[in-house]
Amino acid sequence: MINSSSILRYKRFLFTFSLFACSQNIQAQNEQGTGYPYFVNFTQGLQPQEAYKVATSGVQNDATFTTDGLRLTRSVNNISGGVILADKIFKSDQGIKFEFEFAIYGGNTNGGDGISIFLVDGSIPKDQLNLGYFGGGLGYSFVRGGESTEGLRGGYLGIGLDEYGNFKTSFKQTERIRNGIFGVGLADGRSNVSLRGKRGNQYLSSAEPAGYNGYPLLYSIATNALPTSSNRSAYLDTATGKYIGIKNTALQQFSIESGGTTIPQNENDARFRKAYVTLVPNPAGGYNITLEIQHGTVKEKVIDNYYYPTSLKYTETTISNTTVRTLDTSPPSTFRIGFAASTGAAKNIHLLKNLGVTRPYAAEVTDDLFAGCPGIKSTYYPLLNDAAYSSANGQNPPTLSYNNLDFNSFRFLDNNGAVIPNITGGVYTNSQGTWTYFPTTGALSFKPAAGFTGVAQIQYDIKGGGSNGTEAPYNSEEYRSLPALVQVNISTANNCSKACVISNKNVTQKIIR
Repeated sequence: MINSSSILRYKRFLFTFSLFACSQNIQAQNEQGTGYPYFVNFTQGLQPQEAYKVATSGVQNDATFTTDGLRLTRSVNNISGGVILADKIFKSDQGIKFEFEFAIYGGNTNGGDGISIFLVDGSIPKDQLNLGYFGGGLGYSFVRGGESTEGLRGGYLGIGLDEYGNFKTSFKQTERIRNGIFGVGLADGRSNVSLRGKRGNQYLSSAEPAGYNGYPLLYSIATNALPTSSNRSAYLDTATGKYIGIKNTALQQFSIESGGTTIPQNENDARFRKAYVTLVPNPAGGYNITLEIQHGTVKEKVIDNYYYPTSLKYTETTISNTTVRTLDTSPPSTFRIGFAASTGAAKNIHLLKNLGVTRPYAAEVTDDLFAGCPGIKSTYYPLLNDAAYSSANGQNPPTLSYNNLDFNSFRFLDNNGAVIPNITGGVYTNSQGTWTYFPTTGALSFKPAAGFTGVAQIQYDIKGGGSNGTEAPYNSEEYRSLPALVQVNISTANNCSKACVISNKNVTQKIIR
């Protein structure tokens, strides 16, 4: 990310500031009308104003807002929970990018069922929002038969983090009839990541009214299968409505489940899980979808650039394996985001936290951990591992570089990601000490308050546009980054015999949000 010109830029700044550096939300703001950027940590123990606990058919919505995160289910058999951010609307014209941490733990050996995160048409009236079939439907898809439940109204894309494996499955049983994969068997039926598409509105009989068809399986991959396995992945051939199995040797073997009985706190724990989802507009219409999952310290592309067009053929296997239909999959003009999870005979706790939503190609930031000494002002450079995009020279896609950051766009944020008001001269003082930001160089100093030891912290965000902040669209507020966390460990053990500490080392994996 950092090239030679970036290093030279840093050295100039370090030299300049070393001359005087030493001495003895719950949500982020977003540009009106676009929804971006948005961040909620879900760890305040309170239900955010924009979050809506949707009524679930025949069962209690188990979703609970705790200080650990949004707990969608407890480890109890046959329960479900779901939340839609009903009062937060995101424009879809330039795509969407979102990330979140998740933990699936505390259950039995064959835990289930899984978590879904989904995009919903933002024009659906709030009082008409619902959740789809639970169990293997994960609150997104429909089921007909004895357990008949319509799918998610306005559903556009459902992503299943599916530890039991039924989100992808086709059922034709007395109690459950639903479309899904056919003609291809995945290498491992459990621990799948799957995509399902848009709600269907056409039907041939009263047995399948709107909401009881569509939602076709688009893609599925068995994350816990051996990399050498055949048919580790399967995707829908949108021209024929059939499925094609393929190998995927690049992806490491890992389970969707975190496992264990506790929540992994950071990436030093191999059970840590975080998902990153990006929808980028395709010139032909629709989006290219990339889904990455971080497991422990490893971040990998689980689904790489899958094309989700504006029209596709799929097989409505609830009728027969030869009933091929054309489905209008044009994206809505706005999205809402929602989550759901369920358990069955198998169970787990399903929990989410630290949801961030940005435009694709918004500025990107990284948390930092630094060292400091009691009573001593020290200077750091947290922006060095941050970057923004540029297409100034016609690059397509745009390129990412530290040099594209607009240092003047830096803002101090509180622990919830909200902008701290009334900052004058780049100086912010709280009970921990005084933070000073220098926009000429991107340096950040911290002077601990008298007697303060321990970990001081501050959050910030920033945007691109280049050093003069003029390149559109990256200089607009909707391309602002998510919050980044800076922590400074103030201790006498930090080589405090020196006059000051000027540090640039970041140890992101040790930060606990």
